[in-house]
Amino acid sequence: MNNKPYSIASVILNYNDASTTLSLVRHIVDFAELDYIVVVDNDSSDDSWNRLSLLKNEKVHLLQAGKNGGYGAGNNVGIKYAKEKLNADYVLILNPDVIVEEECIAKLAETLHEKQDVAVVSAKQSNSPDCAWKNCNALQYVLATSLFFEILLKIRCYSPKYFGNENFVEVFAVPGSLLMVDADKMVQFGMYDEDFFLYYEEFVLAQKFANAGLKTILRLDCSYVHNHHVSISKTYKRWSEQHKILLKSAELFLRKYKKVNGIQMAFAKVWFAYTRLEFALYDLYRIMRPKR
Repeated sequence: MNNKPYSIASVILNYNDASTTLSLVRHIVDFAELDYIVVVDNDSSDDSWNRLSLLKNEKVHLLQAGKNGGYGAGNNVGIKYAKEKLNADYVLILNPDVIVEEECIAKLAETLHEKQDVAVVSAKQSNSPDCAWKNCNALQYVLATSLFFEILLKIRCYSPKYFGNENFVEVFAVPGSLLMVDADKMVQFGMYDEDFFLYYEEFVLAQKFANAGLKTILRLDCSYVHNHHVSISKTYKRWSEQHKILLKSAELFLRKYKKVNGIQMAFAKVWFAYTRLEFALYDLYRIMRPKR
């Protein structure tokens, strides 16, 4: 029997991807570390609600968001329910396209329980080197909207030397695909900014907690798998379509959280125009490249 001194609820946001969500829930439903699983359907336009309804029991709770307000708004529905209705101490936020084991969840909860100045904790991604981001200036955020600067130069990423051989390190932000938050701190200082439909949620959350003097920790002694783009690609098949939404969020982030002036924003918009061409050409390359 698990006699842990805290309760954990996971929140999984589904949008037109019941198959992936069902697979994840079935994988984690018997984890003793998880007291509850809250699945939020973000106003899917397919048969997701009927398919997910088969999961409902005392441990698995199913909610309807009412409208598709985006990633942050949908997760906020689940987080509030976990805190107010289920009295969860910690909330594990999961994308449907991740695979995580129980030992990793236990280590994340252990960090929040032992370190009272930590609001967010995550683990490294076993299939990707991008597991955390540093706090950047406005210019770096603008440049990072480019494939070249973000994927090749990794302008927002920490140097591998930063992680060393530690079991955990303090970072600015972690990917939104999997993170555990202290429910009280999340409600008091954080919650996702619902002005953002998709993308930049992790940077906004990190900035809110940093402003409150709270830390984000990355554990390096455990990991999870993120099958990138599995869920989102079912709605937005081309990278240029996803990038268009990212640019809208980037502009909002620069205005709202980096307080850029008119000249800076004018430069950003010129750069954004270039990146649109970059992603359009990349989509063309993906269409025309020989199939293997």
